[in-house]
Amino acid sequence: MNTRTIKLVIEYDGTRFAGWQVQPEARTVQSVIEEALGKVLHNPVRLVAAGRTDAGVHAAGQVASFRTTSDIDTARLKRALNALCPRDVTVLELSQAPDGFNARFSAVSRSYRYMLSTRRLSIGRSYAWHVPYRLDRELLMASTQCLDGACNLRGFSKGQENDDFSTVILKNQWKFDDNLMIFEITAVRFFHHSVRSIVGSAVDVARRKAPADLLRRILETRDRRLAGTTAPPTGLCLVSVDYGE
Repeated sequence: MNTRTIKLVIEYDGTRFAGWQVQPEARTVQSVIEEALGKVLHNPVRLVAAGRTDAGVHAAGQVASFRTTSDIDTARLKRALNALCPRDVTVLELSQAPDGFNARFSAVSRSYRYMLSTRRLSIGRSYAWHVPYRLDRELLMASTQCLDGACNLRGFSKGQENDDFSTVILKNQWKFDDNLMIFEITAVRFFHHSVRSIVGSAVDVARRKAPADLLRRILETRDRRLAGTTAPPTGLCLVSVDYGE
């Protein structure tokens, strides 16, 4: 039988999930989708994701892939998955990928968005971090300008000392809309807590709780102890994954 690679683009609300990756006795995005796939294909399936989001983190364009010998039509498979998955998970796209495609290793870059609100929210409170402090927007923008090109995110990330935290940051910018402050960042790869630590450290600078060059110091020294507050997962969303298509 021929084996095919299937690519999925997935949207999910991470509020009630313990993250992407399968964990014992925990509700995860991966386990929910794999359970649905198993029912449709009548075989166990193991998904590979472009990025393993943490508990409470959302995705507008997570990408996953798997291999199967099933010849089920992709449009039919997409409809079946969306019928079986809970409402906080939606398969946006499902297609057959070229041989050798791997959602993680074929990715060229990932893009994340972090949203903060300077006022208390009722609508949308699951998707933004309420920061009840006066923030200096100029300091906020200036603090992250050092995040450009090849760099090492060891100082912003959880992990072992001998892990490789090197990456290339392709873009980062702040956008402002009334009470919302939105940080967008694209890089070849990210690490555990790296975006949340960057945002939390930038907020400490904008509150004048930390020196203006804090993020540059963290980059240069790679000292995790210098990092500021780790922003909560609520405001973080994996927006898209680029495969150089």
